[in-house]
Amino acid sequence: MIPELRSVGLDFLRWQDALEAAYGSGALRVTGEVEDGQVLQYDDPSGARLVILAAPPYGSFASFSGGVGTTAHLSMVNDIVGVLDIVADTPLLQIGAQDAPVLATLTATVAQGALLAESGELSYQPVQLTALAADLAVYAGRDEAARAGVLRVGVVDSRGAADLNSGGVAPHAAATVALEVVEAERRTTALTGQPFWVCRIQAPFDFTVVLSATAGADGADGSDGAVTVEPGSILAGEVQFTATATDPAACSGGCGDGCSSGSCGCS
Repeated sequence: MIPELRSVGLDFLRWQDALEAAYGSGALRVTGEVEDGQVLQYDDPSGARLVILAAPPYGSFASFSGGVGTTAHLSMVNDIVGVLDIVADTPLLQIGAQDAPVLATLTATVAQGALLAESGELSYQPVQLTALAADLAVYAGRDEAARAGVLRVGVVDSRGAADLNSGGVAPHAAATVALEVVEAERRTTALTGQPFWVCRIQAPFDFTVVLSATAGADGADGSDGAVTVEPGSILAGEVQFTATATDPAACSGGCGDGCSSGSCGCS
């Protein structure tokens, strides 16, 4: 089991199987050109996404299209992982030319990361931010979560950000969370027919969490059956953050200087 793939309904035993299925779908597309290669992307109608860096240093990761939008200062650490300072940007602050307060700092895989790696910091960059379940328990409510030892809700602890100063740890996007679900929608991927949940979170900031709808994963008890998520459910455990840089204004002003050459990959 590869938890990140399973969280978006793409439960393949090997990454090679997932990539072959994406190639075989006929829906794999080039989203940008980089030195010595390309960035490829499979976007399932359900929102499940695979990103493939077909250039050095090469790599693939699961992502999600259509996550809740937020604003962040974005800096790439390498071609795949970036640092996001999530900011509480508002029109009033913009009118007053005031800096928005930083709500949290985290690391995430970035769908256009290879295209943005040389761009420096992108200030006030619109992004879609999603947490992919890695080992995530689902509780019916705060009381049940408290009995299981989850005493604080509305928490995101980015281990990836904490580990950036450690020379012995490669950049990663892992985080520990305890969150209350505001909205939940069950979706099914076209590529595999597997179900997963898309959950909206509002505290400590706005983002999306996705997790498998099949029991036995994401911290469930290992039995057969279905995972049920409803508004008011508590999600607690391990996730991997992923982000997509977006810009409604045809990529101008955000998503890197490569936009002018058509290689931006904003979506």
